[in-house]
Amino acid sequence: MSEPIQVPMPGVALPILMKQEGKTSYSLSEFGALIDPVYDVYAEQIRRCVSGLTAYAAQCAAARHEEQLPKLREHIVMMGGFWGMEEDVSVDPYEVSERKYGRSFDAVIAEAWQSGSAPPLTEQAMRDVLTGLEVHMQEMDNSGDLDDLIAECDLMAQQLRVEWKIEPPTSQRTVLTMEGMSL
Repeated sequence: MSEPIQVPMPGVALPILMKQEGKTSYSLSEFGALIDPVYDVYAEQIRRCVSGLTAYAAQCAAARHEEQLPKLREHIVMMGGFWGMEEDVSVDPYEVSERKYGRSFDAVIAEAWQSGSAPPLTEQAMRDVLTGLEVHMQEMDNSGDLDDLIAECDLMAQQLRVEWKIEPPTSQRTVLTMEGMSL
């Protein structure tokens, strides 16, 4: 198995990456080459977060705690759209996310509801959810004018931390450590 990789979190990524390269200006292609590998790591973390949130929603459905399901679905579809990496700019990433993540969510919830069971969430899956939410909040902060969405995401993270009994970090995370992935 490969060693874990570390990349700067979105809130501090650009200054760190640019400092490492030692340049003060970049062409568009140079900037892409600099930032693309880091955003590949972020996208994988978001994928893990969405997967964990969907599994958590299945547990809620199996236990008949349905009040959280609409908000969880909304966050999952929104995250998928926000992080959508469609090559075709004419495609709405939120429509793609609805088809990809929304329909998958609905199927998982229906199965959990029908069977009355869902697989347990591992501690790693819980941490992936919380880390993904942090990556997402920092990237939304970088995008600007998304304070309400950031607050909703932060509230969800706080509620999950309490439910899962996971302590919050003592300060803003500046490094993302990713297991099972290489640059």
